[in-house]
Amino acid sequence: MASVVAEYLDAAHAKGFAEVRLIHGRGIGVQRKIVQGVLARHPLVAGYADAAAERGGAGATIVRLKPRAR
Repeated sequence: MASVVAEYLDAAHAKGFAEVRLIHGRGIGVQRKIVQGVLARHPLVAGYADAAAERGGAGATIVRLKPRAR
């Protein structure tokens, strides 16, 4: 799962996205912990947080990506 998250972030950044939403589900938090562990170490991530309730709440994470170099 960690490699899928990293590949998705790389592709989103290459396309110029400033923000993405990763949906990992609520459950008992195992996938959320894995996803946020990857985000904490990924060099393209500027920041992340649980999504607002209307965007998935604890079942999704909003990720801000660093701007692309020009």
